[in-house]
Amino acid sequence: MPSFQLPHFNDVAILRSIEPNRFRTFLMRFDTHLRSQGFIIPESAVFTDAHLQRLIGNFNAHDGSTPADMIEALFHISEVSNDQGMEALLLVASKAGIELPEGDLTPADLALLIWMNAPDLLRRANCERIVHRFQSFYCFMNRMLEAPLFEMPAEAVLKRIEEHTDQFNRNRQRCGGAAVWMYEFGNEVAFLIRFGGSLKRDEVMDNDQCRPDIRRPVGYDLVVYNIETGELRIRADLVSERRFYCRLFSEQLFADPEFFEHEEIFNLDVIYRLGEDVQSPGIDLGITRVTLVEIQEVLLGEKILHVTLRSEAIFDAIREHNKRLTPNGRLLSAKFKMVLDNADEVTVTICSGNKIRVSRQVGIAAIDRWMIYIGIQSNGDGRL
Repeated sequence: MPSFQLPHFNDVAILRSIEPNRFRTFLMRFDTHLRSQGFIIPESAVFTDAHLQRLIGNFNAHDGSTPADMIEALFHISEVSNDQGMEALLLVASKAGIELPEGDLTPADLALLIWMNAPDLLRRANCERIVHRFQSFYCFMNRMLEAPLFEMPAEAVLKRIEEHTDQFNRNRQRCGGAAVWMYEFGNEVAFLIRFGGSLKRDEVMDNDQCRPDIRRPVGYDLVVYNIETGELRIRADLVSERRFYCRLFSEQLFADPEFFEHEEIFNLDVIYRLGEDVQSPGIDLGITRVTLVEIQEVLLGEKILHVTLRSEAIFDAIREHNKRLTPNGRLLSAKFKMVLDNADEVTVTICSGNKIRVSRQVGIAAIDRWMIYIGIQSNGDGRL
């Protein structure tokens, strides 16, 4: 998925920010693997730059023998090793009753500490951060008139999702080893999916010597179901993956392979039909002002032409230049600047292919209500 590629620990400063004894305790869990790679963990917990550079090489150039929980730990620790992550981690540690050591802690310190005490808590903190960030998802509406009653899936259902994901990936010359974790955040249920990618063959430098490196990178996808609206949101790179998840979660959650339809749920042609009225904020929707600032369209013909109109206020600019929108093409995307009732500002980009990007994780419910009100998004009854 777009932002769920395994981040590499390639900065000595990140490793330096972890308390040495805690870092050594973490590494000792993987002592056998590290020894097989020629790395001996220092007895004194004094890590030189040479030690850390060698570890970075091991983290980034694994040969397939790297323990899965080591890769996963590095992924989640590096994802939340920042100021925003620190806030989530402190909350998680407080709720779980994890006793923090005296003295200052860096985000990487705290992330590693939580992972060693309760790995699932760190997974949850990272997953919640991604879900609530809501910057870029592909959205799919169910084909019923309203959101159905929803029962949280049992462990057996998650196991079947893992098995089907393994089969899907093996059919595409990837590998097995899929894992699924489920978390509930208010009206949303998030499924974090780990999978093995395609085989990579490369060359790496090892102590000034070039050697072949063969590995399968680890990736993470995210599927989020909104219990209140009945909408499925997916973060995955490929069209085939998004279709697979639509069908898989249709079958496993609702026993209906076509429950989540693959069709467009965003109708940007509303902009042609409404003109400036598409900027109406509606009444009591939570939005004070809406301004269209960019559209991208493709004009079809013997020669295809891609056109982008960009302005702080497109309709004002069109009027000033004696132009007008002509519905003789297909809109690919539209970008709106919105001012919410509490004066927060957010930029929303709606794209064909069911994709939406939000610049800030604020006013999401109000934006959904506005898109349904204006006619850009399906309201769940089969109409746009």
